[in-house]
Amino acid sequence: MHLSTILLFMKVLTYHNIEKPPEGAKLKTLYVKPSKFERQLKALRWLGFKTSLIPDSRNDNNVLLTFDDGYKDFVENALPLLKKHNFTAVVFVVAGLVGTFNVWDHEKLRVKKPLMDWKDLEYIIKEGIKVGSHTLTHPYLTGLDLREAKREIEASKKMLEDKLGIEVDCFCYPYGNYNEKIKELVKEAGYKYAFSTKTGTFKQGDDPYEIHRITVFGNMPLPVFMLKLIL
Repeated sequence: MHLSTILLFMKVLTYHNIEKPPEGAKLKTLYVKPSKFERQLKALRWLGFKTSLIPDSRNDNNVLLTFDDGYKDFVENALPLLKKHNFTAVVFVVAGLVGTFNVWDHEKLRVKKPLMDWKDLEYIIKEGIKVGSHTLTHPYLTGLDLREAKREIEASKKMLEDKLGIEVDCFCYPYGNYNEKIKELVKEAGYKYAFSTKTGTFKQGDDPYEIHRITVFGNMPLPVFMLKLIL
């Protein structure tokens, strides 16, 4: 019996960058080296997990891998390893900044991180990756007036759907920043799911517009990673 069969809920993991952190960059723990990421994928496979593209707590051997922001290193480093180990993922894209860089925090982090362009996104979709919205410009949504917040939420969905020819049914709150009014705007825009940065698991009956996740940090030891999956 696989350890994953004792679970009564679904784990949703959060990643940002799959690469070695550059010199001088801040928040280096958001970088997971490709070699470490592969060890984590091997651990998932050993534990009997399969990856899903929707949050579904009824299938307790599923895990959902999410990647925030749509960085270029996803297509360069993460996707080949996901394909190698027969896993998939959801990538949340800042629609209005596709093909540029992390405009929203590059000064704070002291590094410009390239974002995937439209050809990259078309490619990863063909490879079975799901694309969701992370707004147009990655703002603190509760700091905007509701009309502008509505535009960030709705226009990003429309842009991704128009450019990529897909349905975009999932959303990720930038910085994990939201309130009840923002949640309502996400529902009204037609999304089926929305992901937060709150730590926890997805259980039957949980609010699908406030899905909790587990952030995977670059300095997380493999035994800790495995424990977070099975406890």
